[in-house]
Amino acid sequence: MEDQHLNYHSYLNLLRGALKVVEEDWQSAANDLGITQAEQHILWILFMEKKATMSKIAELGLWDLSTVMQIIKRLKSKQLVKTEKNENDLRVSYVTLTEKGAEIRKASSEKDHRFLQFIEHYGRSNQEFLEDFHSFLQTANSRFHGENFVRWVEKTSDFSKQ
Repeated sequence: MEDQHLNYHSYLNLLRGALKVVEEDWQSAANDLGITQAEQHILWILFMEKKATMSKIAELGLWDLSTVMQIIKRLKSKQLVKTEKNENDLRVSYVTLTEKGAEIRKASSEKDHRFLQFIEHYGRSNQEFLEDFHSFLQTANSRFHGENFVRWVEKTSDFSKQ
């Protein structure tokens, strides 16, 4: 039983260390553009979806609805997104990118991410690792966030290169 606790310690801390690099780079890329990491994430979701309800953004961004509402309010004040009511159901609002929001999103795609570069470099000599790692991430996210989330990520992956 003692060995298993050592594994928890090792896995949790090594995973946290890797995620820290991802978070730092993501936040740095966003800060360089005058936005937060969460704001950048929403810009990308809107780029992929073209328009989305706040509930859809919350689902895809893995946030609570109240969090999304606060972030959208900030993005609107920065003139990066706009909201419009559904003509058939005025209770429903859609969020879309403004031209300025689209420019910021595009600029964010040009930022470097050290951990992703490391994975790409590591995978050049070990393609099987990349495939296994990708499969692992899909399986883990499917279990914790659902098949719809994983399908959305995979469906939008080709668009993210634009």
